[in-house]
Amino acid sequence: MPKISATVITLNEEENIAKCLESLKSLVDEIILIDSGSKDRTVEIAKEFGARIYGRRFDDYKSQKNFALSKTSNDWILSVDADEVIPKALTDEIKEVLPETKFAGFLIPRRNFILGGEIKHSRWSPDKHIWVWRKSKGKWEGEVHEEVFVEGSVGELKNAKIHYQDKTIFSFISKNTRYAKLEAVKKYRAGQRFSIISFFWDPIFEFSVRYIYKKGYLDSWRGLVLALLMAIYKIQVNLNLFFISSKK
Repeated sequence: MPKISATVITLNEEENIAKCLESLKSLVDEIILIDSGSKDRTVEIAKEFGARIYGRRFDDYKSQKNFALSKTSNDWILSVDADEVIPKALTDEIKEVLPETKFAGFLIPRRNFILGGEIKHSRWSPDKHIWVWRKSKGKWEGEVHEEVFVEGSVGELKNAKIHYQDKTIFSFISKNTRYAKLEAVKKYRAGQRFSIISFFWDPIFEFSVRYIYKKGYLDSWRGLVLALLMAIYKIQVNLNLFFISSKK
């Protein structure tokens, strides 16, 4: 079995981090945790699990995760968010496929639980990304909604990791507020500027895609709420773009 390094980035995750790290114990050989200034017990709890902890001021997700990658010492990397867990079925599958594989990385499906229930539509499912890969073959790219890109062929695992995302509307909005600022900066750097048409059209389009085209209505009240919150997110992005443009 090749050795695996798990990477986790954190900020005030004391509610989630123990469950996350506990799920890694029988799979990985080291845990690299990058903390961006937690004020709660996140770091203290991570120390109890033997994680190697580094502090780094947050600038963007790609840079934070690539910094974590630079601190690893094993051939294979498993990226896990602090609010995710690796179930036993996925642990067993990874242990089975890695020793003989010729793939540079693997797509892993993810089951998302938001506002207390699993979201099976609304663009949160299917949700597959490269989360385990050979260190020498891949790195994180993209300032917003970052992804791992690898050199070489990619396989796909059957078992999913579990993502216990936002339990409250407040935490969902708080996270989206951070993302909206990053996305607006990205758009500005790419030459995009505030448009009154986009300001009105983007949220309408976002709601329609998530709630109607992607069948968010099948996720009951959560599908409606999440479609509305993502429409608000598009308003936030456009407002941030407006303020950035007005200052230049």
